[in-house]
Amino acid sequence: MATRDELKDQASTCTDAASCAALAKQALAEPADADYAKELLEKGESYCSFPDHYVSVAEGYVAAGDKDKATALYDEAAGACFDASEKALVGYSIALHLGDKDKGRALLEEAIGETSNTNQLLTYAGYVQEALQDNALANKLFGKVTGNCKTIADYQKLATDIKKEGNENAARMVFKKAEPSSNDTQDVVDYATGLKDMFGDDKAVEDALSDAEGGCMFPAQFVALAGGFMKLLGNKDKAEELLENGKNFAMSGQENLDLATGYASLLGDQSTAADMYNVALNEFSTKDDLLNLASAAAANMDDKAIAGKAYDKLASKLNTVADLSMLAKAVNDNLGDKDKVTSIYAAAEGKADTASALVNLAGEVSTTLQDADKTNSLYAKAVDSCKVFTDSASVLDALAKSTPDTALAASALNKALSLTETNAQVLDVAQRAQKLGSNDIAIQALDKAEANVSSLDEMRKLAASAKQLAADDTERNSRIADKLAKREASQARYIEFQNQEKTLTKSNQFIDLAGKVVEELDDKSYATQLLTTAEDKMQAAGSFSFASYQPLILAVGNLVKDNAWLSRLLDLAASNAGTFAQVRSLGETVCKQLADSDFGKAWTNKFYGDQLAKLESGNASAFEFKKLASAVKEHLGDDAQAQQILDKAEAKADNLFHFAYLAELAQKWGNSDKAASLYDKAAAACKDTSQYQQLAGLMQSAGVGVSAAVSNALGSAAAQKVSGKGHYW
Repeated sequence: MATRDELKDQASTCTDAASCAALAKQALAEPADADYAKELLEKGESYCSFPDHYVSVAEGYVAAGDKDKATALYDEAAGACFDASEKALVGYSIALHLGDKDKGRALLEEAIGETSNTNQLLTYAGYVQEALQDNALANKLFGKVTGNCKTIADYQKLATDIKKEGNENAARMVFKKAEPSSNDTQDVVDYATGLKDMFGDDKAVEDALSDAEGGCMFPAQFVALAGGFMKLLGNKDKAEELLENGKNFAMSGQENLDLATGYASLLGDQSTAADMYNVALNEFSTKDDLLNLASAAAANMDDKAIAGKAYDKLASKLNTVADLSMLAKAVNDNLGDKDKVTSIYAAAEGKADTASALVNLAGEVSTTLQDADKTNSLYAKAVDSCKVFTDSASVLDALAKSTPDTALAASALNKALSLTETNAQVLDVAQRAQKLGSNDIAIQALDKAEANVSSLDEMRKLAASAKQLAADDTERNSRIADKLAKREASQARYIEFQNQEKTLTKSNQFIDLAGKVVEELDDKSYATQLLTTAEDKMQAAGSFSFASYQPLILAVGNLVKDNAWLSRLLDLAASNAGTFAQVRSLGETVCKQLADSDFGKAWTNKFYGDQLAKLESGNASAFEFKKLASAVKEHLGDDAQAQQILDKAEAKADNLFHFAYLAELAQKWGNSDKAASLYDKAAAACKDTSQYQQLAGLMQSAGVGVSAAVSNALGSAAAQKVSGKGHYW
């Protein structure tokens, strides 16, 4: 108790509402001086400007028995509230001190609705429980705080944050919500670990672990609990007891594995662990079981023999590249046995039959063994296995992350370039080539892209790539710039042609359109694409027809002037020329109708040479040689070669008709002496008068006089007929 006189000195120093209210409460202590208390409260009231000021003074008036005055001040406090914490404080005080729970609840609920801060919500939960005695609402608030917590780790993080704010009791309350069932042994250990880490409460840790012992039924549970006692409390005796109890429950390989790991990792008892690992090894047969056993034994045993046996047993059961690669990595990581790792990778290589599998394997070998030669060898096999552009892209992606030798990079780039199907892919190869230092291939890719441009957008992208990759090639960049300008200027016509292209269905229509494209736009690239489509349609027909292919051959040779493509088409036609009429038609087309006459004559000369070789190697007749000689003379103008073939025909001739027709050809060529010689041979081949008569008719139709030999033979035959008239033999 304190008297007015005793409090005067303190009152003189009161300069805020809270200190005045506190001093007033002292004045109300027995023997109470209510009047002086009210004086102090009135002084405190003069200092009020914020809600907590009004609350302090209002609580003083409640203590002084003046609830009306207190109510008025609480109303002032409520009206001055700007944030949730102020509303909560006012509501709490009204409910607790004034006893108006309805008004207090209204303010508290309003504050709760405006708050998401964890610590504030926990504070409000305390207000609700103390002032309103509303456990349901308090628990609801508590649930709002922990609503996002799903795991022990979630609760531990939340509790840790709360504890950092200085509210350890609230932190304990939050973490208590995470307490698991005593049967969930590992969860119990995790929970106990949280108690240890956050609060250092060994008693609570021991209680939690001890409660879980009765729920242990499997070796893994005994091992987990033993680990808790050992690591959290340093209680080795209890850990040994638990592991020994766990032995009574070890029936399967997995259970022996669990106990073995416990003995080795917790107690360092490698002898007992080895016995149990071996039991597990004998029982295990699946990939996952053996892999887990090997990993555990390698990690916990000084002697790696058990792990090695497990890996050997596992190797015999693996059949895929991915599994074998996984095994090789595990052996390398856990045993460091490079020879065994190399052997496993060799087995994996034998099963790798796709580019992607080989690329992945090469990456594994590079990482695990750092064997550049073997890695490059696998990448080379991957290049050979590429079937589509994406295969090649995966190889190039891998090479870009390493430092491949020049030959390997070039091989991969060339394969990729050969598999491109779009200009975007071609330009992609060009970019990759420059990054890998293969500038020659970058230029080849630019050439291919330029030849295959099919749109204005592609031309623009080509121009940009050329400037980047071949900046010093003035001629190339100027040429492409001209093409781009022309393309932009003619874009409307391109669109017309492309729309027309969409309506075409037959190969000859595409060939005709290609002719118009070259004539109007001088765009051989677009024409090439149209002709390629024409060829695709011909191939889809399934059978070869020279009549169909001839327009394509002439278009390729005369419009786009692609001799490599032309040669392929001509070789196809040559292989399908089964009759001499087809041979002659092909030779005439190539020799006489191609704009590149030098190419045409050279190809035809070789083609006819091949035909001659076929005739010589087979049982060809004089007539067949004669037809070839005629074609050589007519198409190539090669008198010497034509005569040589005619001589071969003469060597094959064995009747008057052979010699007569050969003679006619020689006469046509202006070689009268050769013709006369052949006619003489024809006469010599005649066996009777009728044949002489046939020969005479052939000579007359050829425009040459009947030879003396033939005339004499016919005259002699006529004389014999006259002299023998009337005689019978």
